[in-house]
Amino acid sequence: MLAIKVPEPMFAVINPVMRCLMRSPLHSMLSDSILLISFTGRRSGKQFTTPVRYIEDDGVIHSFSSKDTRWWRNLEGGADVTLRVKGEDRVYRANVLDDPDEIRGWLSIYLDRYPEDAVYHDVGINKNGTINILEFRRACGKAVVVEAVLKQ
Repeated sequence: MLAIKVPEPMFAVINPVMRCLMRSPLHSMLSDSILLISFTGRRSGKQFTTPVRYIEDDGVIHSFSSKDTRWWRNLEGGADVTLRVKGEDRVYRANVLDDPDEIRGWLSIYLDRYPEDAVYHDVGINKNGTINILEFRRACGKAVVVEAVLKQ
């Protein structure tokens, strides 16, 4: 499987299109794997919304990014966020995971489910379809996992 990494500057075009699509009746084309996360900037106080890939496990949402991005830093120490999941907005409490074993476990599940995203974590896929374990170990140190639990 050949995965192509979209150049970072392209996200300036892709993300607004994704935000529009995810808020439209067409969201169902992507909403099984992509959500919108809305949060308040810690320093600016501005509202931001970004599309991210996610997996759901027993009602808990895990989304994935890289330490190279900055949006997730607004969630360190915990923050209330609005997630648009499958066309529905709900308020969650989000935290950035910092336990290396948790990050490794969730990243493994994520890349197993979405191997095409391995390229965004600089992880190669072997000819037999498995991930390159050395690259995966390095990626765990650069990966960000945001865990979000629905607020009651």
